Amino acid sequence: MDRVKNIFDRIGSLIPGYSGYAERDGRRNCDKILRDSIVSQLVEIEKTFNSRIYEALKKKDKETMNLIEESRKQVNTFLSKVKFAPYGVTGFFSDNQIKEDELFVIYQNDHDLADCVNQLQNLSNSDDISEIKKQIENCIQILLKRNNYINEFK
Repeated sequence: MDRVKNIFDRIGSLIPGYSGYAERDGRRNCDKILRDSIVSQLVEIEKTFNSRIYEALKKKDKETMNLIEESRKQVNTFLSKVKFAPYGVTGFFSDNQIKEDELFVIYQNDHDLADCVNQLQNLSNSDDISEIKKQIENCIQILLKRNNYINEFK
């Protein structure tokens, strides 16, 4: 049981305004808060990329500009996918109720996604564009895994 509390504590530390991820009535709200937090980070990453594109443009470094623009587009698309991802709850009368151990998997994916985006934010000023692209792809895969798992219960 300690492990479940640890994941909730870790998720709670990533969510501004965390008010009880484990409470059934608050799950949708907490999921939205987490998603909004991740989206805000992605907006900041996109702003960083825009600044880097501008700097590359001033230096007339078209190759770097194009590489960063590709990453910016990926982040923008990913941002939309995070914003409109399915919630980790089922309807009260749904035939497929999500059980506690299944919720744990969703929460673990949420934590992994938030952690991945944090890492991406740390890399956003890096000159290693291939590492940035790899991190974006990691984030996309985590979201895809999360969404596929949740869609099993719809």
